[in-house]
Amino acid sequence: MERQVYGGVMEEAAMTSVPAGGAAYGPAQVSEDSGAHGAYCVVAPAAPDEVTSVPGPAALVGRRAERDLVNGLVDALPRRGGALLLSGEPGIGKSMVLRHAAAHCQGARVLWACGVESEAVLPYAVLADVLLPLRHNFDELPSAQRRAVEGCLALTDVAESNPYAVCAGALGVLAAAGESWPLLVLVDDLHWADPSSRQVLQFVARRLTTERVALIMAARRGQAEDGIQECVPHTTLGPLSDDECWTLLRRQSLDRADRAADRIVRLAHGNPLVLVEYGAALARTRACGAEPWDDSWEAPGPLVERAWRGQLRMLPPRSREALVYVAASRTPQWPLLQRVLAFDGLTTADLDAAEAAGLVRMRDGACELRHPVLRPVVLGQCATVRRLEVYRRLAELSSGELQTWYLAAAAPGPDESVAARLVSDARQARQRGALAAAAPAWRRAAELSPDPADAARRLFEAAHDAFYGGTTRDAAEWCELALTHSQDPLLTADIELLRGQACTWLGDPGRAHQLLVGAARTVESVDRSRASQLYGAAVVPATMDGRMREACESAVRCEALADGTHGIRRRQAAVMRARAQVLGGDVSSGRTALLALLDETRGRTGPEERQTTMEIAQGLSWTGDGELARRVLDTVIEGVRRDNAPALLPYALLARCQVEMWSRWPMARADATEALRWAEEFGHLAMTGYALIQLARLDALHGDFADCRKRVAQYERWCGSRLRGLALFARGALGTSAFAAGDAEAARAHLEAAFALADEMGLVNPTLMPWVADLAEACLRTGAREEAVAVADWLRERDIATGLAWPAAAHARCRVMLARSAEEAADWLAVAERVHADKEMAFEAARTRLVAGEVLRRFRRPSAAREPLLLAQRTFTALGAVPWAVRAEAEVAATGHRSAVHGDEPPPVALLTPQELQVARAIGEGLSNVEAAASLFLSRKTIEAHLTRVYRKLGVRSRSDLARCLARAGVTG
Repeated sequence: MERQVYGGVMEEAAMTSVPAGGAAYGPAQVSEDSGAHGAYCVVAPAAPDEVTSVPGPAALVGRRAERDLVNGLVDALPRRGGALLLSGEPGIGKSMVLRHAAAHCQGARVLWACGVESEAVLPYAVLADVLLPLRHNFDELPSAQRRAVEGCLALTDVAESNPYAVCAGALGVLAAAGESWPLLVLVDDLHWADPSSRQVLQFVARRLTTERVALIMAARRGQAEDGIQECVPHTTLGPLSDDECWTLLRRQSLDRADRAADRIVRLAHGNPLVLVEYGAALARTRACGAEPWDDSWEAPGPLVERAWRGQLRMLPPRSREALVYVAASRTPQWPLLQRVLAFDGLTTADLDAAEAAGLVRMRDGACELRHPVLRPVVLGQCATVRRLEVYRRLAELSSGELQTWYLAAAAPGPDESVAARLVSDARQARQRGALAAAAPAWRRAAELSPDPADAARRLFEAAHDAFYGGTTRDAAEWCELALTHSQDPLLTADIELLRGQACTWLGDPGRAHQLLVGAARTVESVDRSRASQLYGAAVVPATMDGRMREACESAVRCEALADGTHGIRRRQAAVMRARAQVLGGDVSSGRTALLALLDETRGRTGPEERQTTMEIAQGLSWTGDGELARRVLDTVIEGVRRDNAPALLPYALLARCQVEMWSRWPMARADATEALRWAEEFGHLAMTGYALIQLARLDALHGDFADCRKRVAQYERWCGSRLRGLALFARGALGTSAFAAGDAEAARAHLEAAFALADEMGLVNPTLMPWVADLAEACLRTGAREEAVAVADWLRERDIATGLAWPAAAHARCRVMLARSAEEAADWLAVAERVHADKEMAFEAARTRLVAGEVLRRFRRPSAAREPLLLAQRTFTALGAVPWAVRAEAEVAATGHRSAVHGDEPPPVALLTPQELQVARAIGEGLSNVEAAASLFLSRKTIEAHLTRVYRKLGVRSRSDLARCLARAGVTG
């Protein structure tokens, strides 16, 4: 067989294939039908005497950067894995880069899968192509994950398949396969993969670093990229240069002296598919003694489609008619095609001309279009009446879900019978946990619904499944559309609730609050319970938008309307009210209510109850009950992991991070890092922004100033000015960073802006502003003593009003730095030490001692200054607070301390990466490797790899040693 490869296009003189599920031997042999409809090919490693080469030349034109990326990923496979997303316009060369990867891969198994537009309605279709060849590895999965995977692939009956168990199971199967031999997975046309498969591939792509599995995916630019391009290395294939275009055309015997060839280069704009197709069309036309350049070649539309359109016009009429059936078929099997063509007096022989022109190809008993872009071109040239007739005939010869979708495509207008079938399919997909597949079925059912009430209900269901399936933007859009149909005030309230939640997580909390409050007022006279729920949901976006007063008002109204209701609704309302009280400064009343509500929720494990418990715990973290909050959050997170339901993880992990930030920095970083990963995966803009800011503050405290600025810049790109409630935390992180770097002027500017934002918002709980004492010190260092006094007075007022430990300690620190004598400084230091003795705030205590030592030394009391300075230096060193440790060391030396200064070394857990620490925590709590893998949504091999590094870094040899080490560091109880 001969084939010639161009800059993204492969011309083939003959076609061979490997049967689905078969194995071809050789270091890089790949099925020629790698773009098959649901076909796959596993290439097994060859024995030394079986090595064969890939036939034909395989050199790409250009694409050096892309080749280097692919080669690096493939070459590293024996040691580690990874993922890569290739994107670009149709015909730009994505498939050829995948083929290059397969050809370059030596000594590894190669597995191909391909998205097919006609099969995008079939849940987990592409995932089946990836996993079924590896079915023998299913036995290595935990039982829950195996049931979920087998259920989604229709290998067994499962009442309801958990989508995250499917994700974790898919990762486990690939990891197990990679253990026995390195595995390269190539997925073409990702944009036409079914949504459920895309969700799983996105999940897997983020977690392959420690596996011997490489995943390379190709998608059209702008399609199926959202979410995935944020979580894996991503490169966009651009157009070829003019020189590269001419290199490609010379392979078709065209040169620069040819005016028609010059026209092709100008029309192609560097698209290799256009170059090849126009070049072939030019050659065919000239063979007939004519030139092809007329106005029809410059009709509006994408260049690639224009090239295909030119070839279609050259086909006989009967071939064009037959080609419509191929384009419309979702399963173009030869027997079906023969029967359906017979309706029009056509035969499969009428496709010979299309095959000779390279527009279709026969493979494995099926006839398919040579390139997916042909489908819209072929159908677009077909009259609407004719296209609907073709779909009806295909429906008559089909069954199941495919028949439903053919009937839906054939419907010229509303059709309740077809809509009802789509509803049934959507419910079945939802039961399997394939929400990403259920949502479009609900959506199409709504389009076909004659009754506006049915359309509204079905659009709401579509939005619901889209929201919980991870496509929040679709959910918001479909809610908008549902509202135009709904006349039922109760349904309208439910739609508004979902729309408000979607807007919140999409990063528009101001609009979300407005929508939710408006909907609550409308439904208040009809259904008090729904109104209470809407007011309660409005509290969170109001807080995110920096409107504490409005948040409190919504919370009060929520609780008032909940009177007389029972169960979860009443508890949710009471929680929102108590949290708003705490944020608004009424800490005592809010704390009492939260503690009572915590007692009510003990032992309740439903999803809504678990979320309520998490919100109670976060509220308690603002009342100074950090240890209690951490224990409750530990329970929530453990339950969420155990139930394979990670939707609450970003929120819960960030709440725990907030508590750990006071003293346990390694754990705080581990939680924030994992929260960021999940938030990005779910598309939760607000949680993504908050995670970035928390990590930025940790960077500032550690002295990683560039990383701090980078994360804040990333937050600003993500969130812009839409999340006013987070803006003050971003400013606070930058202020802390500047102060740690010794730039008091910049620190003061940032922190004054943050303080003004807090005042504007009505946020008066100082626990959420741990940088206030830094503001006072920055003012004092820049000569603004009166401003520093004002900040100290504010802290004193907050201390009296709230009874919280943090403002009391911070006020004492301010008074130390403002002291007029050594005796006054020593007295306030004693006050601060008494507060710190009751509440664990290691870093804040060290900051106070550093300030006290500096002040006492300034008053010429070096002996008195030495002890607090030495204590501060040891704490900073143990925490890894580098700039503060350096500053303390300089102050100690200035007191005349002659002996070498030795601070406590950072705890061993500080040497662990965030994910290593999460793994160590899980194992230290008594989980097995398999249980830890299921809990953390990782593969067993990843757990083992991390655990090996954990043992080495901590110097332990057993699980019991690890548990003791973690307990000493305060990581586990």
